[in-house]
Amino acid sequence: MASSTQRNTTSGWLAWRHLLEHGRAAPLLVLLFLFCFAVSGCASITLGVVQGGQLVDSAAIAGVDVVRQGAPAQPKHNMSLEPGDEIRTDAQSTVVLTFAEGARVYVQPNTHVRLGSIFVFIGEVLVKARGLFKVKTEYATAASEGTEYLVRVDPDAHVRVVVAEDRVALTSNTAQWAKTWLEVGQSATIVGPDLLEVGRVSSGEVEQIRTRIRNLDALVPNTSNLGTAALAAGLFAIGVGVMSSRSNDGHDSDRHPPMEPPPTRSDKLR
Repeated sequence: MASSTQRNTTSGWLAWRHLLEHGRAAPLLVLLFLFCFAVSGCASITLGVVQGGQLVDSAAIAGVDVVRQGAPAQPKHNMSLEPGDEIRTDAQSTVVLTFAEGARVYVQPNTHVRLGSIFVFIGEVLVKARGLFKVKTEYATAASEGTEYLVRVDPDAHVRVVVAEDRVALTSNTAQWAKTWLEVGQSATIVGPDLLEVGRVSSGEVEQIRTRIRNLDALVPNTSNLGTAALAAGLFAIGVGVMSSRSNDGHDSDRHPPMEPPPTRSDKLR
């Protein structure tokens, strides 16, 4: 089995090399990239709902409103969401948004957000990001890379950002103030377009944010990257198979056709 795998891997690499040397790999690579982009883009954000400390896996979920292009959509477990979708949670529901690249946003009860770069109209979100990620409010944007933080928007338009891991870059949407970096244990308060205060929070508040994220994480299977990984592996296998086939066809076409056997005595008598 191991030798068979080694032969297939070697054959695949030689096929890639053969096509690269003859300039025939680029069209296939482009097609594979476009196919991968189209498929992965179809389900880049999925929805989960936590109620009463449990993940709800029913076909129809109450307590959460999803609005798509101005029309209500029935929320379901593992529902694929799209940029522009709006989500509202009631007092008993927390929505878990899982992104294909690994980031998660925990939309807390009594919160209203819009997808894309997450835009918070009102309420609170907890963010666990594994790559470049942004949360926007009316007057400020919090950007991070591999961190955990909280963003809260109060009814009076006060915005609070608290960092629990790594750091967050805070910028003004109207260029009212310079970019501000928040480290672990720091918070910022924004009122309207003005950055009102940057200060520190207690270690207990930081640990509380981390604990809330861990507890929610434990309820939702970590399957965000499985589809992408399987797709990538599948595309690679398909690509190698196609290229290997074409390579073999090319080698076959380079070979001289077999010579015809000499006529037999019976052929001469015909």
